Amino acid sequence: MGKSKPRNRTKNRDNPTARPVKPPSDPELAAIREKKILPVFNDLKSAELKTRSAAALAITNIIDDAKCRKLLLREGIVRILMEQTLTDLNLDARTAGWGILRNLAMEEEADFCIYLYRQDILTAIVGVVTTIIQTIESQDVPLTKLPKAHQTLLWTLSGSVINLLSSLSEAQDEILEAITKLPIIVDFLFGILSLQIAPAEIHSETLSCLAALTEDNKPLAQQITDNGDRLKGLVQIRESGDFMGVTACGILHNIFTAMQWFDHNTPIEGASDASLIPTLVEYMEGAQVQMNGTNGHNSYSTPDQVLRLALDITASIATSLQEALEHGNKHEKEFEGFDDKDNLDDEMEHFDGDEEDDSNEMNEDELNADMELVIGDGLDVDGIADDAVTLDRLVRNVAPKLLVLAQSSQSSPENESIQRHALSALNNLAWTVSSIDFSMGHLDNLQKVWFSFTQQTWNEMITPVLASNTADVELASSITSLAWALSRSVQGKIQIHPEEQRKFMALYHASKGLNGSTSIQTDGTKKGSDSEQADSFQGLGVKCVGVLGQLALHPAPVGLNREIGVFLLNVLTALPETPAADAVEALNQIFDIYADKEFLYDEAVFWADGFYNHLQEILPKIKKMAKNIDKRKFMELRARADEANMNLGRFLKYKQKERLTKEEDE
Repeated sequence: MGKSKPRNRTKNRDNPTARPVKPPSDPELAAIREKKILPVFNDLKSAELKTRSAAALAITNIIDDAKCRKLLLREGIVRILMEQTLTDLNLDARTAGWGILRNLAMEEEADFCIYLYRQDILTAIVGVVTTIIQTIESQDVPLTKLPKAHQTLLWTLSGSVINLLSSLSEAQDEILEAITKLPIIVDFLFGILSLQIAPAEIHSETLSCLAALTEDNKPLAQQITDNGDRLKGLVQIRESGDFMGVTACGILHNIFTAMQWFDHNTPIEGASDASLIPTLVEYMEGAQVQMNGTNGHNSYSTPDQVLRLALDITASIATSLQEALEHGNKHEKEFEGFDDKDNLDDEMEHFDGDEEDDSNEMNEDELNADMELVIGDGLDVDGIADDAVTLDRLVRNVAPKLLVLAQSSQSSPENESIQRHALSALNNLAWTVSSIDFSMGHLDNLQKVWFSFTQQTWNEMITPVLASNTADVELASSITSLAWALSRSVQGKIQIHPEEQRKFMALYHASKGLNGSTSIQTDGTKKGSDSEQADSFQGLGVKCVGVLGQLALHPAPVGLNREIGVFLLNVLTALPETPAADAVEALNQIFDIYADKEFLYDEAVFWADGFYNHLQEILPKIKKMAKNIDKRKFMELRARADEANMNLGRFLKYKQKERLTKEEDE
């Protein structure tokens, strides 16, 4: 499921709690320090219990203010908390102290949590968790017999510790591993879930914490699956259908993914992502009604928050589905490549492999299967079609709901956020479906449903945005990515509206001048201000090239094919001004479009319009482009550019031989 705070976030400060040598020079900050910070900070160190308690509560009330928080950190609030407040004899002060630490962890960057971890905060957490467990399990004074005020403090303290654990687990993998190795933490969290007396808000926070802890965490997933009662408990919570039910879906999805429990191999019947989809769909169906109010929701979960969570989980399920399909095909032989010889026949016919005798020679079917690995885009899902329940439910049940939610109906920040999440989930699903090979015939019925849905989505999502000439760069990029995935999933068989191909061409040219856009130039330098780690192949320009290439595939009309083919050639001709990733994608699209002499436009466009000669002229530019990319900084880009350069030479050689063969046949 989606990460609210990705681990290993950029480090912003060497020591987020370092005490300043001097008071702040800014007059406003200096005034706040004298008026608000120093009085409560000094009271926090007082010998009087009531004074310390009042100070801790006062700090809790001002910690959300960024300026106050900054000043408290400068004064060394963390040191005082860990040395005194977190172990204070006064429960009010102790609870407030953990609340302060929780809020700091939630508001500050990941480096703050890393600092806490290095200060051994986990030992303090184990101590307070032990105290909470002892209080809950006490036989001398049962929990229900405690004064209501004491119970309230206990649950407040528990909530602060649980939220702090969530923040810590999301900050760094090392911290996540350390938490996982503490059995008392997991016991505490599942113990809270089993307590009916615990407030619903605490149950909700506990589930959110488990969702963070189980993400990409096989050791913890193994612990949970080894305890059947815990897994069964999560399944029961999932069936509730409210915020906790949706969150339980996220935890179960994390567990299924970590354990690689897919439709075809789950050791427990129904324990796969397919079982989660009905709950998610049920919530999506009622989302529009729920978003008009907060019926059935408490202050900790609004309908739009729960819906965003459901959409994030759905997006993650759609992405992990591809891994499930690949996992079901371990029998598939890995193609090792061609021998690099001058003779094209050797390139096309000789495969690397172990051949001990004639009995090991590949027959025609095996040869065709290996060729598909080279030129095909899809996965061979033969053998798991009967178990593709998740795929079926995503296409038939989830996709239509995503389409409704992704379309604009009301203008509000909440609705716009929902639309973005729905669009992201729909995009993930389309890309996964685009990797499936429907040609085997085992998914014919599902293919028909998807093809119909694809055209509907194009008409209702892609066409309106193209017609609007939107200035929203983020929306344009998302829609173009979706258009690419949709067209790729149906091999370009989309009925587009007049001029839509030109809209994508115009968008491509506009993308090169967008502020803040990043593109690796052919000399290895970078335009734009984004991080060097940005994925060059996720740029808007690459997406425009990709969708146009798909629209030009057979059986595209000759006129449309020619227009797009000329555009792709112009992208390459513009080297070295063309970004390297754009050029690589343009070449890959050309290879696919003009791969077969039998295509109607092969003679009418590729040969008649001199594409072959143009590509020969472009070949030196491609070689120079690849050579100039710094492989130390842009490893993937350089590798793909080298591959495109090599493939262009082979492609030209292949087309020349294909042409000679055709002439001989005639």
